[in-house]
Amino acid sequence: MFKNASLKKISLIIFILVLLIFFIWYGSIEPDPEKGHYPGEEEILQDYGEHVGRKVEVGGRVIEEEPLKIEIEYGSEKIELQVVGEKEEANENDRITVYGTLHENNTIVAENVVVRGYWRYIYMYTVSVGAAVWVGVRLFKSWRWDSDSFSFQKRDEDLELKDMIRKNDRGGKGHG
Repeated sequence: MFKNASLKKISLIIFILVLLIFFIWYGSIEPDPEKGHYPGEEEILQDYGEHVGRKVEVGGRVIEEEPLKIEIEYGSEKIELQVVGEKEEANENDRITVYGTLHENNTIVAENVVVRGYWRYIYMYTVSVGAAVWVGVRLFKSWRWDSDSFSFQKRDEDLELKDMIRKNDRGGKGHG
C-alpha cells in the first residue's frame, strides 16, 4: 500500500492518535437516559442521593444470595446494594448486571437482571489465550517482521514448529 517507510510510520501514528481520541471521547460521555446511557457505579458512588428514584444500570459481584445483595465498586469505593424484584437466580461470586430503579437504604428494584456465572470468565479467558497463541504461531510461521520496510514480509518457506521454538530462526551460531 505505502512504498515509503516514513509514510507508513506517519500513517501508524495518525491511526493511533485517532484511536486515542475516540477512547477519550467515549470515556467522557455523560449519563443520558434519553439516549440509553444510565447512571452506573461511578455516579452512584459519587452521589447516591442524587440518583434515588431514577433508573440506573449497575454491575457487581453477588455477595449474598438470600436476600440478593451485590457489591458494586468504582476505584477504591464500594457499596452493597440489595436487589429486589429479580427473577434470575444468582450464586455467590457470580457477576450480575442490574437495570432498575434506585431506592433509599441501598436498594435497587430490578426490572432486568443478567447473570454471568464465574465459570464463564474462566472459559472466556482460556479460549482467548488459546486463540491468541494459535494466531501468533500461524502469523510467525508464515511471516517475518522486516524493520527496514516497517512491515511484515511473507517468508519464502514456512517455518516448522521446532524452528520457531529455537531462539534464532536465521541460522545463527549455537543451533546445531
